[in-house]
Amino acid sequence: MNAFARSLRAIATVFALSMVCAATAGAQQWPSRPITLVAAFPPNTTTNYGARAIAQELSTVLGEPVVVETRAGGGGVVASVAVAKAPSDGHTLLMTTIGPAVLRPLIDQKISYDPVADFTPIALVGDAPNVIAASAKSGFASIQDVVAYAKKNPGKVTVGHPGVGTMGHLVALLFAAEAEIDVNFISYQGAPAILSDLAGGHIDIGAIAFGVGADTAKILAVTTEERLDFLPDVPTMKESHYPNVFGTTWSAIFAPAGLPDEIVAKLNTSINDFVGRDEIRKQFAKVGYRILGGTPQRLRERMTDDRAKWSKVIAAAKITGEQ
Repeated sequence: MNAFARSLRAIATVFALSMVCAATAGAQQWPSRPITLVAAFPPNTTTNYGARAIAQELSTVLGEPVVVETRAGGGGVVASVAVAKAPSDGHTLLMTTIGPAVLRPLIDQKISYDPVADFTPIALVGDAPNVIAASAKSGFASIQDVVAYAKKNPGKVTVGHPGVGTMGHLVALLFAAEAEIDVNFISYQGAPAILSDLAGGHIDIGAIAFGVGADTAKILAVTTEERLDFLPDVPTMKESHYPNVFGTTWSAIFAPAGLPDEIVAKLNTSINDFVGRDEIRKQFAKVGYRILGGTPQRLRERMTDDRAKWSKVIAAAKITGEQ
């Protein structure tokens, strides 16, 4: 190796070491100013509710204010785009759901972010379990009642869901496919409108995330793998003879890609300590939110599993971004 080559290698080594030192110093000084936690959905959602509770806790633990900034729009896409472009210094975080993190990119190939490459997973926070609810005027008392009627009356059962490509829509599609029934799907702008039409008898059943007001309808089953503590008398879809029909609207915290491991670990530990408290679990359960928690790896695995599962349902139903 000649002198010129040795000089280049020396310069490269010094540069690499300086970059490592700079990253380490940045992590050690974090946080150095207020942190913005961008919430992808509006204040009347469990995602926003969870973001505000976590922000309050992190403000105390980290010694800097954590401010929730709601950037609703595009089904969570607006917030995702904004955070993906933010500096990866731990001062901008994202609270979002399975929709923007998994489902939307599967449906719309024009999405301007990569849910894997553009984000650092921090923690899986919790989920809003989905339910199959019936109108009191339908006469349905169980999932078996729905299936029996639908088989005798193809195309007559009306099923409301909160929008094309949402978890409610996908769960409803999966249910119809597994039960081999022909039903009439109706798209709404959200759960409140579905609940209103269920109450009025304008639709037969609805596939929605459990939340405020959901208990005004007759809940036939939950789409979780186990019964819920706050709905102990409601059977699962597995108990209703459809074990493959499960899915929940989970929410999680992310940061822009490249966040230093030290900051990831601090955030993950702080969030898990908070949501692991019994009183917090009970508080969240009151709004139909089930605490999950876990490592960043658990969040990565959940995303991978959900992509594999729901991509098949989306492809079978031919759901695209143009719908």
